[in-house]
Amino acid sequence: MARKNGLSRRGLLKKGAAVGGALVAQAPLAVNALGQAPAVVTARRFRGWVATGDGPGRTTLQDLVLKPITGRQVVVRTEATNLCYSNAGAVLGLAGSGPPPATPVTQRRRMNDMAVIQGHGGVGVVEAVGPEVRRVRVGDRVCVSGTPQCGSCYQCLRGRADVCQFLSRIGADDLVAVAEMRDGTPVYENSHIGGLAELMVTFEEWVVPVFTKATAADLGMVCSCVAVAGLGATVAPTWGALQPGSTVAVVGCGPLGLSAVHGARIGGASRIIGIDPVRVRREAALTLGATHVLDPNVEGTGVVEKVRALSMEGGPGDRYWAGGRDSGGRRSGSGADLVVEAVGVDQVKPKVESGPDPTGVLPMQQAYQMCATGGHVVTTSLVRGNISLPGTLFSIGGITHHGGQAGGANPMRDIPRFVELLDKGQFNAQVLATRIVSLADMLGAYEEVAYRTTITAIMTV
Repeated sequence: MARKNGLSRRGLLKKGAAVGGALVAQAPLAVNALGQAPAVVTARRFRGWVATGDGPGRTTLQDLVLKPITGRQVVVRTEATNLCYSNAGAVLGLAGSGPPPATPVTQRRRMNDMAVIQGHGGVGVVEAVGPEVRRVRVGDRVCVSGTPQCGSCYQCLRGRADVCQFLSRIGADDLVAVAEMRDGTPVYENSHIGGLAELMVTFEEWVVPVFTKATAADLGMVCSCVAVAGLGATVAPTWGALQPGSTVAVVGCGPLGLSAVHGARIGGASRIIGIDPVRVRREAALTLGATHVLDPNVEGTGVVEKVRALSMEGGPGDRYWAGGRDSGGRRSGSGADLVVEAVGVDQVKPKVESGPDPTGVLPMQQAYQMCATGGHVVTTSLVRGNISLPGTLFSIGGITHHGGQAGGANPMRDIPRFVELLDKGQFNAQVLATRIVSLADMLGAYEEVAYRTTITAIMTV
């Protein structure tokens, strides 16, 4: 990490945060990099949902006092945020949930001991910027992305901002206190972004300016981590996997999978197969552009062959000289040209229809197996366990696997495009955002998300 005067970036931030009073600390310049004077607010008070400890009841609504900002920090007044399913365990303190097993146990314990504003970002209006900020101005409407894009690291320079190197700087040792509770307890934000509060304090690399008059709820949906990942897996140019006239299979039709269904329709796929055990979600998939829907509980182990059979309908069959492809064999041409896997682990047993495997491992394996030779598989979910595939299929099956944050979306490049889809009426946020609640009603809505009794929820402030 770059150092200045012998201090790391974290050290500089802590030094600036130690200075009381103004919202912008350690600002030797009268104006910032864009020529604007930093906003100065003394002891700004705001409300936020703060999680600490273990078990149900760990998240409570607290009155907080903003700490000074410095460097590349940005203060955003929250308009809306998506209540992401993968964050439900941390918010609700669900038994057996929490960070993936790969997260060291000691770090998970330390995160539970800290007071943390959970959430995966959101949308809002910039209220203040640090003296080094160039990307946004005070008054800008922005998306606080679940994935950063610094534009300068090894991955960003190679077109893979979905795995920007700043992603690795979100552990317990790297968080910076952004506020204090009434008793002086420092308050941090999940992944530097939070979202379940009236204010978000983040770094410039997580902020994307968007120029739109869309409602807070609609914008919060299209800019959510789930919609960005689903659209990223289909219409973002990172993989180049979706071609007009393609057959696309989406395994898992939660908000991320439904966004992928919608993206496949926007991108010109002619056959879109949505797979989910929940009837309401299959119906939503049809509304958003699916041509076929399958219940994995009904199809059982035959779901792979069902997708292969659907991919052959209406075509030239095995007439190779006429563009045909065979329906079986080691190098079978049947199957989906693009498969988006979006199932994941059950954080808690659903109160609606359950899938065949709560670990998420089986549907991820099936997603790979239902892909055609020469096709693409994009995996987006968190599972618990190891994936097992036939060795020959994996080694010479001709299938390209893409695993990356946000479905491959590069925030600065792709989020403004997704907002344009919303503004032009091509993206239907209402079908996805089935619950819209206030800050005060967040906790109850998150339970609905966790138990899958709603597709997704948007909290507006």
